[in-house]
Amino acid sequence: MIGRANQSYRMRFAGVLALLFVFCAAPGLGQSQPMVTEYPRISFSETAFDFGEMYQNEAVTHFFTLRNNGTALLKIEKVKSTCGCTAAMPEATEIPPGGETKLKITFRSGTMQGRVTKHVYVDSNDPVESRVTLTVEGQVKVEVEISPSGIYVGRLGLGEIAERTVEITPVSVKDFRIESVSSDHSAVRVGDPIPRGDKEPGYNIPVTIGPVEEPGRISAKITVLTDLLHVKELKIPAYCKVVADDAEDPSQR
Repeated sequence: MIGRANQSYRMRFAGVLALLFVFCAAPGLGQSQPMVTEYPRISFSETAFDFGEMYQNEAVTHFFTLRNNGTALLKIEKVKSTCGCTAAMPEATEIPPGGETKLKITFRSGTMQGRVTKHVYVDSNDPVESRVTLTVEGQVKVEVEISPSGIYVGRLGLGEIAERTVEITPVSVKDFRIESVSSDHSAVRVGDPIPRGDKEPGYNIPVTIGPVEEPGRISAKITVLTDLLHVKELKIPAYCKVVADDAEDPSQR
């Protein structure tokens, strides 16, 4: 019995030695595999730009410098802005290791006013920072103020009229001139601009809506042409719903 046990022990020991020999002799076995260290790394020379001051209906362009500090190809997958007023376009969407490109951002102020902040999101295949947020901000100045900025009459009965007055006053200019006023809807009529006087520079524009003989919605634009340097054309919306006298008031439903 003892002889058989020793023989079994020697066979198991020899098998373990054979496996150990194969494990050590095979290339790469028993050694830790190297980690993958090649990947792209996105970086910007700056992530925010303050354009200072600009007027309405102006545009400002800035170039952000984008660099690949990694060891693999950087791919720009998507560039998205928070509003249509900000356009962003990279010169290249694939940047090799150590390379760089420019990202052009154009902001259009339109009818905005006051402090403005807009963001642009840059998505890439960077495994560490897949999205970078760029910021464009500044102050949008106005030359004149329109009060009210739009005419919203609400409900108007058949054959009725609504009269309103739009005031246009200077803000960052001493004086200006209105060259013409017009409406694109026959039910919205505008009178000649009335100067407010020396102590209160600016103009009052009388607006009359109606009468209308058919129910429906009125959506109009009043256009004011001026001699202002930056905003030569002012747009004033006018809205109204014309209803029959016996029409049910939806607010009572």
